[in-house]
Order: sequence, then C-alpha cells, then structure tokens
Amino acid sequence: ETEERASQLATLNSVAQSLASTLELDVLLERIVSSACGILKAEAGSLLLTEAETGDLIFRVTYGPVAGDLIGRRLRPGTGFAGEAASTGLAVIVNDVHKDSRWFGDSDQQTGFTTRALMAAPMLIKNRIIGVLEVINKADGSGFNEYDQNLVTAFAGQAAVAIENARLYTLTDRALSERVDELSTLQRITRDLSVVLDINRVLE
Repeated sequence: ETEERASQLATLNSVAQSLASTLELDVLLERIVSSACGILKAEAGSLLLTEAETGDLIFRVTYGPVAGDLIGRRLRPGTGFAGEAASTGLAVIVNDVHKDSRWFGDSDQQTGFTTRALMAAPMLIKNRIIGVLEVINKADGSGFNEYDQNLVTAFAGQAAVAIENARLYTLTDRALSERVDELSTLQRITRDLSVVLDINRVLE
C-alpha cells in the first residue's frame, strides 16, 4: 500500500507538470480525466464545467466504455453528486450509489453503464467553482477512501489552475488575432486611400 501511494504521488506530480504546460483546452480536459482515472485505477470518469450564465454543469469530457454518450449533457445546479460537490465546494464519496437517495441515475440509463461507487471533487479557483471532476468504480471493486479523496481533491485543484491558464491563453490569443485583423484592415484602407490620392494628383 505504501509503495502504491508513493507511485500515485509520483504520477500526480508528473501529471501536474504536464498539465501546466498544456494550453489547448480540449486536449487539457481529456488529459485531466484520463489521468485522474489512471491514478486512481477507476473504470470511468468525467469532467463537467460550470456555465457562468446558468450555473448548470455541462459534461465536457468523459472517459470509459461509454465515453461519448454524455458529452454536452447538462445538470441543473445541485443535481446529483456532481451538483452537490459544486454547491458545497467539498468532495463527495459514495461507495454504493444505489442505496443513496441523492443518486441521480439518468446517466446510467442513458449510457447503459453501471455506476457502483463514485467520487466527485469540485474544481476551485479563488473560491469560485469552475467545474467538477468525477471518477467512477475502482477497477478492483473496492470503494473509495479518504486517501483517494485527498488525492483527487489535490489533483482537481491543480487541474482547475491549468484550465484557467488555458482559458486565459485562448482569450489572449483570440484578442491578439482580432488586433492583427484590425491592423490588417487599417493597412488595407490606408493603402487604398494612398492609391486614390495618387490618382487625384495625376488628374490634377
């Protein structure tokens, strides 16, 4: 167990460095989910981002045997374990979801996947919830524990920082591109104006 935890921590550090250097948002989100599942040896996982206007959680990336079936699906604020993690800012562990009244089983009905155990961790930036990271079903059939919770909470925090950096980079890159387009337009207008002035001089 000690060796396994040491390996998990080493992997977590390595992955954190990799995330910090990834600025393409879609690639980053997929890497976060696959890495979380790999570190915790989970069968499936998902990453939901908070929509600022509505507070809805939207499935952006899923990992596992039915990975693509939930993309774009929305959860209203407070819905399910992911909604609870987002509303409280605390990680949620449930090792028998079907015995828990909070279980929102629409996802399993939609995908045909069977969720047994689930852990959801909020992704926070300066006390602002930007999303939720979920891992589902340990491959060996055991339940999630407090150590797993601490691990995924730390990982979710690092992931949130990486996501925010990628978003800021995208905004900066877009703003720069728009500025270049503006300058190109101005240059074209100036060039056209110069041609008109030259023609007027000739006519005079």
